[in-house]
Amino acid sequence: MQAGRGIDESGGYGLAKFTEALCHSSTIDELERRFSTGLGPLLQVPMYGFNILDRETWRPEHNTAVNVSELFVSRYEQAARDVDPVLEHALETGHAAYNLALMSEEEWLESPAYVDAYRTHSMRHVIDTPVIADGEPFGSLHVADDDPEREITARDTRAVEMLGHVLGSAIEGIRERDRLELERDQALRALELTGTAVVFSDPGAVELRANDSARRLLARVVDAEEELHRLIATRPDEGGFSRRVEIELADGARGTLHAHSCPPRNEGGGLVTVLELDREDPGIAPSRLGPLTPREREVALLVVDGLADREIAERLCLSHHTVSQYVKRIYRKLDVESRVALTRVLLGPRGSVRRD
Repeated sequence: MQAGRGIDESGGYGLAKFTEALCHSSTIDELERRFSTGLGPLLQVPMYGFNILDRETWRPEHNTAVNVSELFVSRYEQAARDVDPVLEHALETGHAAYNLALMSEEEWLESPAYVDAYRTHSMRHVIDTPVIADGEPFGSLHVADDDPEREITARDTRAVEMLGHVLGSAIEGIRERDRLELERDQALRALELTGTAVVFSDPGAVELRANDSARRLLARVVDAEEELHRLIATRPDEGGFSRRVEIELADGARGTLHAHSCPPRNEGGGLVTVLELDREDPGIAPSRLGPLTPREREVALLVVDGLADREIAERLCLSHHTVSQYVKRIYRKLDVESRVALTRVLLGPRGSVRRD
């Protein structure tokens, strides 16, 4: 290794590209891969890594180390971390710390941290800097070199400190996305449990996203995609809105499809739309329900409305098994074998509805 090495020849451009790559990472694993392949060539250092600390115990919950052995990591965590003057100074001041700016080379080689861990790879030069987000450290970034002739410049130290801030922002961004995805998944799960039909439109996406309830609802509508796009077509400066359209159902009945739309809370654009379907009252003759008990009539009418057994169970506060037993008894009493056949029996013959 030659003396005087520092940031690679690409200079600020290389640093900017590396920073951009870190900030565009969508997962910690992706961040780790980009960090591991990019930082060494950029700063011209052979050994480097970062860790994320548990904010209560201040012990690492994630550790990335490049070109160092597991033996070093184990020795450092077990014996050297608590007596590491470079890390201690970095965390106390909130700035990058360079070992030979804190002490002489002789003092460094005799320090407990060097003897217990850094000696494993003869690390003569060590820079540590806090990984910071929202003004608080929650990890550290470290680089090391075993070349006694290496010259560490102030520019190198500043670059490491800046990358600590970038790394912190990238990690916080990933955590925030994970939190929002968890909230979204929980909300979607809650909507599924209540049988709410929801459709999402995202800028740049070529297709709408619908949950299971929405897909089942739209499967009952003739020309569903065309009708849905009519309902959610936005106008300039339009916030939340509600619309409805008269539609034809696949079984020949008529109904009204309602859409209640609003933009999400973030500024990414798109719409969240809740769908409701009201079919025209089919006017089921009481005589057709005659053989059924009151509870069986409730279940039969919900079957005609297109609800699945699980949705009927949620609507009537029954177990899924109980609803399935009701449906079987209804089939037996009305001498039918399917939901389609039950619907035909209760609604009677229908002519097709012509669309203009």
